[in-house]
Amino acid sequence: MAKVAYYPGCALKERSSHLDRSARDAALGLGFELDELETWTCCGAVPPVSSERVMNLIAPSRILKDVRDSGRKELITICDFCYNTLKRANYSIRNDEVIRKRVNAFLADDDPERTYLESDDAPWVDYDGEVKVLHLLEYLRDIIGFENLPAGLKNPLKGINIAPYYGCVMLRPEKEIKLDNPENPTIIDEFTRALGAGVVSFPYRTECCGSYLSVSSPDASTRLCYRILSSARANGADALVVSCPLCFYNLDSRQEAIAEAYPDFKPMPIFYFTQLLSLALGNGPEKQGFDMHCVDVSPILEKLDTPEAAEVGE
Repeated sequence: MAKVAYYPGCALKERSSHLDRSARDAALGLGFELDELETWTCCGAVPPVSSERVMNLIAPSRILKDVRDSGRKELITICDFCYNTLKRANYSIRNDEVIRKRVNAFLADDDPERTYLESDDAPWVDYDGEVKVLHLLEYLRDIIGFENLPAGLKNPLKGINIAPYYGCVMLRPEKEIKLDNPENPTIIDEFTRALGAGVVSFPYRTECCGSYLSVSSPDASTRLCYRILSSARANGADALVVSCPLCFYNLDSRQEAIAEAYPDFKPMPIFYFTQLLSLALGNGPEKQGFDMHCVDVSPILEKLDTPEAAEVGE
């Protein structure tokens, strides 16, 4: 079975462990393994906003260099913030000679201090951006092929209408990310359609959910999440599918606050795209971590024409 270097990131080890678990199960069902890096560290979560400041690039660059030094050329990640940070760091190193030299100077100075690693007598080689950073959705689209997914599905997601929510981090800035059109993306739409579900487009699918405002200004995040969820509902969605752990957290956990602020609001289940894929490949609901959701997903599972869904609904 093929193994692909995999960077889970911090969130997927705790609050979003169900994203990690469902992704691993789905990958095995498709014939490849997400091979977690042995000595990964936090990527920093956000890239620097100033071209003069390179310290924020050290953590993601170290991760990428470790992948290169292990002899691998591709790195898969799932968290949108990790993907954005790693890919933009790679872009800076590839395209800016000054940044590349400064980052490698820091990495070379730091390397002897990493005493937790096995001794390596290999000569130092600067990291020049050789590793290709891939979102798992990107790997499924470009390597596995969305068109090949239906043949391996045991439980196609027929009978439910899903609204893909992209948010703002996975797609922007377009020049550096180059995953999809940030104004009119299709990657999650095509993925969801390949699983057999109906796809619902709605106006707020690329609008921000509030991100970290959920901590500093929860009322603002509540308002933004209400607009997103109510728009998806008005356009016929039964549920929302996301890829970002922070988007999931805001859209799922804020629904109680939304209901208090907006009496007309009806709860909407939120799914990670990996959970939908894992379900469609035949893994049962008990493997998806649905107990970690704030909003009950059983009404959606009951609509699926599968034995597992029927058991959940009983």
